[in-house]
Amino acid sequence: KIIERKGLLKEQGMSGGQQNKDEEVVAMVNRMNELKEKQDPGSTKKEKDSKKDAKKKTPLSQEEQKEYAKLKDEYEIYKAKCRTEFGYTNKDLKADPDIQEMEAKLSVFEKRS
Repeated sequence: KIIERKGLLKEQGMSGGQQNKDEEVVAMVNRMNELKEKQDPGSTKKEKDSKKDAKKKTPLSQEEQKEYAKLKDEYEIYKAKCRTEFGYTNKDLKADPDIQEMEAKLSVFEKRS
């Protein structure tokens, strides 16, 4: 019905935006969304809101910045130590559980900064 109505409005010379604002089209779309919501709760909520929340970054406090810098230094030192003293290759470094743990902590900080 919506498509038929929009086709009729287009023949009358209305633009897409004007068609969407037509009272009958708005009523039909709202009804369709109500039915979708009944069938699958939360399905018609806009995803834009969740994207905005994900983009919001809480800046690091000074204490967290110091902790991040310290962790980054420890990470670089440990990585260099593994290469020089133990002869680790890049593949060995990626498999090392301590390095993986440090990288996980660093990535959390980097996402926020």
